[in-house]
Amino acid sequence: MTKRFAALAAALCLTLCSLTTASAAYFPRYTGASGSIAVALDSLGADPSYSSRAKIAAANGITGYRGAAAHNIQMLELLRKGLLIDPSAPALSGSPYFPAYTGGSPSIAAALDSLGVDSSYSSRAAIAAANGITGYSGTAAQNTALLELLRQGRLVRPGSPAVPTPYAGLTAANLGRVPFIRQDRNTCKATAAAMAVNAVVGAGRYATADMIYSGVLCRSLDGEVYTGSDGNAYRVTYKTDGYVGSLGELERAVDAALAQGLPIVAAVHSAASRHHWIVVVGRDANGGYLAVDPARNGSGTMASQARSMAAMGYSFGLADYAQPHYGYISFQPR
Repeated sequence: MTKRFAALAAALCLTLCSLTTASAAYFPRYTGASGSIAVALDSLGADPSYSSRAKIAAANGITGYRGAAAHNIQMLELLRKGLLIDPSAPALSGSPYFPAYTGGSPSIAAALDSLGVDSSYSSRAAIAAANGITGYSGTAAQNTALLELLRQGRLVRPGSPAVPTPYAGLTAANLGRVPFIRQDRNTCKATAAAMAVNAVVGAGRYATADMIYSGVLCRSLDGEVYTGSDGNAYRVTYKTDGYVGSLGELERAVDAALAQGLPIVAAVHSAASRHHWIVVVGRDANGGYLAVDPARNGSGTMASQARSMAAMGYSFGLADYAQPHYGYISFQPR
């Protein structure tokens, strides 16, 4: 009887674990030598603060987190295995997604092979289409975008139309090939603008300094024209810090940009900052906005730094005015 109960418990555990794995998104695997969970998270560009660690602990079934050594070691061990759930990553809904790839290969074909997934050209074309990457021809940019999604556990399986794809258009094609840029103390807008332009042109061509004119952030950006990686020209519209606008206007601008597969820089605020700018790049599985925050302590590609805007605590608008201001930097095809 005891053996039968133990077997049943083990089977139940495996079932629950597989369900949890299928429905979760994970931090990248930590390969460093530090024995500190805070240092390890920080090295991956994740918020290492106590409040953040408490949320991570709760998402991983560690109750009553108070920063105890045992809890921190438990989280660190999961992080080393690539099994630490990231509560700020887009929520997943299980089977519509391929399992997250934690290997080191830069090849999408090899990564799919390691997961037991058909890696043929026709299969990759179907996967690309399911993830909003149109006109798949096996280019390095397209394969890199697929690999980035697979590493994050956000690569949608073909035949899962109910799951919204996180990115589209130029964003889907380029987000995994352009670098994340971390801002200096007061350059969030210029840094966000540089990343957004890079996501349009498909290369890490611009830096924060390129968006600063005569000491003014993004001063001459309005009306600038950039050639996208698709060969089309895109004109910039810049609504400055001083632009009042409205929440509805900003939301419509964001929705229009995402519908066209383009990034948009948006003015936001949070409990920690009343005046900030981020790059909105897509939607998570719940329909919320995905964004890249230049204030994060991270590296890698823009795709690797995309997080839920709500989970990061941001709301639209600059809150350091008597009346909120709703500026943005958007791109329109000419």
